[in-house]
Amino acid sequence: MITVENVKQLVERHLEGTTHFLVAVELRPGNKLVVEVDNDRAINLSELATLNRAVREDMGPEGDDYEMQFSSPGMGRPFKVQRQYQKHIGRLVDVLLADGRSLNGRLASYDNITLGLRIQHPSKVKGRLPKLDEEITVIPLAEIKSTQSTITFN
Repeated sequence: MITVENVKQLVERHLEGTTHFLVAVELRPGNKLVVEVDNDRAINLSELATLNRAVREDMGPEGDDYEMQFSSPGMGRPFKVQRQYQKHIGRLVDVLLADGRSLNGRLASYDNITLGLRIQHPSKVKGRLPKLDEEITVIPLAEIKSTQSTITFN
């Protein structure tokens, strides 16, 4: 029987020596395996297809019983692993706090304990760009429910 842990091990073995990293593996009803892989730059479709074929081949005949979907994490999806935070340093993010408040700003730093954010404040003058705080607000990860990248259109 194939488990999430087995698939993680197979994927990570194929990612060794590359700039790709595993974000998540989910086993959904109907024997559907969903694997999210990211890269510090961008990951393209042919790289995902190659990885899919390699993992399916390693699974052997048992893999034929599963529908496998390899993708990169979506822009509006919360970060799941440390490397996603590292990748987005310097970019705008939305942070949802455990108390329900939401903060928007530029991700300035990240370690395994805290997140540094230059909070963005909307301009009071229509048409003017929002302002970023000069100082960095440090937020303990224990107070954060989720963080995701912000999509902006100019």
